[in-house]
Amino acid sequence: MIKTLPDKWIRKAIFDVINNISVVDEMSGDVLVVKCYDSRVMADNDVTQYVLMTTQTNTVDKSTKCGNRWESSILLDIVTTFNGAGNYGSRLLADNILDKVRALTDSLTLDVASGLEVVYQSQDFPNDLVTVTSTENIYRKFMRIELLID
Repeated sequence: MIKTLPDKWIRKAIFDVINNISVVDEMSGDVLVVKCYDSRVMADNDVTQYVLMTTQTNTVDKSTKCGNRWESSILLDIVTTFNGAGNYGSRLLADNILDKVRALTDSLTLDVASGLEVVYQSQDFPNDLVTVTSTENIYRKFMRIELLID
């Protein structure tokens, strides 16, 4: 395999299009800014909605005679948290963030400096998770982006 590993280039492409997106919170009417983080939220942040770029995979595709390609994927974790006990908050904000992220990442382009090109891309939406504790409600939506990279 001569081609560079695409991980950092995929994260850069996603970060460039979804970091600091504006999403309307339909429950409050507020416009919220949603940040994107590489696997963890930075310490000392009072962030209640964000996107994490989590698990990445790469497999060498040897099906072409003119060099190998990458079959890559990345899992995006859309997180919204609401402080308070009981039936507080809803998945609506997470749904709205996911839908905006879906639209913005529908056709990713990798930086030319990578020497890599996206041949095919698809999106998948695994099950969501709801976690309720005595002090907060956490709603998580997931989106997997799968890429064939030449």
